[in-house]
Amino acid sequence: MSITKRLGSILLALALAPAAVACTGTPTQTPSAASATSTPNPTSTTLSSAEQDLANAKQAVGQLWDVVDRLTNDPQASLQDLDSVASGAALDFFRKNLTGYRLEQLTGSGSSVVEFKSAERGKDTAEALPTWTVTACVDTSKTKLVDSTGKSVTVPPYRFLHRSTVVERSAVMRVDQDEVLGTC
Repeated sequence: MSITKRLGSILLALALAPAAVACTGTPTQTPSAASATSTPNPTSTTLSSAEQDLANAKQAVGQLWDVVDRLTNDPQASLQDLDSVASGAALDFFRKNLTGYRLEQLTGSGSSVVEFKSAERGKDTAEALPTWTVTACVDTSKTKLVDSTGKSVTVPPYRFLHRSTVVERSAVMRVDQDEVLGTC
């Protein structure tokens, strides 16, 4: 492999390392059958509409990373699965990255953790669509990206700070933009 091609592979791996991740999203509580018919648990809390929207925005980011991880780990899976969790620039970015992995015959394994740092209501888009900004640290230390010979191409750093813009269209939240801010 030429030095230029090797350098390109390394840069691709560095740029895409955060894409080879899944996440642990915000856990949800499912009421048991008994509690669904009895009195509510006194320790449970009801979220306001704004708080629920923030939780949904964080969940949308978690779902994106879950799909990206699955598509990285299974090169035969359809990239169209991204359409359900991403749109706009984020969709283009992850589609290009995953296509690059497949062209380079890189396959991922493992999963990472998304540590949510903040979530806030953003400014509505020009089309008056509501947005949220979610900042999270994506820890990829438990993932591996290997070439067709099984050699790992994953290199440090393994923790990246992302700022994602989530947009709600037709009552569905999708990550519309994702920016790597640096390491965390």
